Amino acid sequence: MFSGTLRHLFGAYAALLFLQIIAIHHSCSARKNSNYCSPSSCGNIHNISYPFRLNTDPKSCGHQSYELVCENNRPTLYLKTVKYYVQAIEYSNFTVRLVEAAVQKDDCFSIPHRSLIAYDNYISYRNYLPYNFGFDNLRTDFMTFRLTFITCENPVLSPPDYIVDASSCKNENSTAYNSTFSSRNAEGYSYVLVAADLLKVPDLCRINLIYSAPGSVMPENMTNISYRDVHDILLYGFELSWYSACCDSVNEIQ
Repeated sequence: MFSGTLRHLFGAYAALLFLQIIAIHHSCSARKNSNYCSPSSCGNIHNISYPFRLNTDPKSCGHQSYELVCENNRPTLYLKTVKYYVQAIEYSNFTVRLVEAAVQKDDCFSIPHRSLIAYDNYISYRNYLPYNFGFDNLRTDFMTFRLTFITCENPVLSPPDYIVDASSCKNENSTAYNSTFSSRNAEGYSYVLVAADLLKVPDLCRINLIYSAPGSVMPENMTNISYRDVHDILLYGFELSWYSACCDSVNEIQ
């Protein structure tokens, strides 16, 4: 009975979210059509259009708050001086997928400099304005999972599947994390908790970074997950919503 109630609640929630997306889509389309500009292109992104714009586009195109820069043929976004590469723009669900420029493909030591998690207690939303997480009061954190990077004073003996030993990260002559995160030799033993509650952080361990990743890249089998797999998740990036650009446009077009 309880599970049936949960299914009904989730169904109602999904329906409400769908209706809100449809409403926003109509308002955004109206704003886009009222000031049409041909889509711009940079690197692998070929459909840069309202509210997005390149800094080289005419001033009448897109919204200044959603301006991108084409650097070395890579669409780039700066938020509070932090540099991100744009991996994808989804106009169907009003999201943009970003990866911090500090995360390098051939360097599994490289991790984001800033924690990212969709909970008010852990994140300053001002760091990502005008983007946000989810749709106002509609919670979408169930669509993500958490990577928690920790350093422990002692080795975690016989760790459960959701705790990944970072020592499996090897770059040529180096192992474990670099100084950006924490040095295994100098400060302890480094691990990553994958899709685990913060209450499961072992004793005598400190949290260094919390990262919220899209649920679409959550590992199906935690048994053999490696730190390289964790780094691939970081390379995929995270999603922010730009639906507020379309909400703001409702007042502009009335």
